[in-house]
Amino acid sequence: MLDTIVCIGDSLTQHGNDVSKCGWVSQLSNAYIRRMDVVNRGFSGFTSRWVLPLMSEVLSASQPKPRILTILLGSNDSLLPAHPRHVPIDEFEANIRGMVATVAELSPETKVILITPPSLGEKLYATWDKDMLRTFEIVKAYADVVRSIASELSLPCADLWTAVETKTKEIGGELDGYDSFSYDGVHLSAGGNDLLFEVLMQTIKQDLPELH
Repeated sequence: MLDTIVCIGDSLTQHGNDVSKCGWVSQLSNAYIRRMDVVNRGFSGFTSRWVLPLMSEVLSASQPKPRILTILLGSNDSLLPAHPRHVPIDEFEANIRGMVATVAELSPETKVILITPPSLGEKLYATWDKDMLRTFEIVKAYADVVRSIASELSLPCADLWTAVETKTKEIGGELDGYDSFSYDGVHLSAGGNDLLFEVLMQTIKQDLPELH
């Protein structure tokens, strides 16, 4: 039985197995083939509030215990307060900390990698959500929380937010470059999945070289 990598999150993780968009979880599975099995535990539409209670179940069902567990949340939590799925940022922070604590308690040998949500391309997002239920600055605040937790707890952080921002500034264009990484301003296109896979592998190589 091979060791495992478990990827938990919302639709950005669930759709990570979409090979038509070069899903990052599928790419990770290919990179670790015959070394570790990669398990997708993405829940489309979920927030940290809903994922937190599932952490113990996910870990209990993972045999053997995962060597790596990635957490990618924040895109749904950061919906505006008027939306029923909005999770206040203080609660979001507590939920992410709670997930990390659950892993430490139930599977202390597992290495947690936090992944920031990607930045929001507002012009691209506005082409399908006229109500603009997400904003660039609010998503940035949730990404900042993820980075802060990772820094404080000395956890590896795959900073997708910064990677997207760096690339879009280089590209520019009518939609500010976000259409190179997302098909709707939120979810990852093939380019976005390629970028996340690249950032994640760089993070593993830098912070967990024994598992690269």
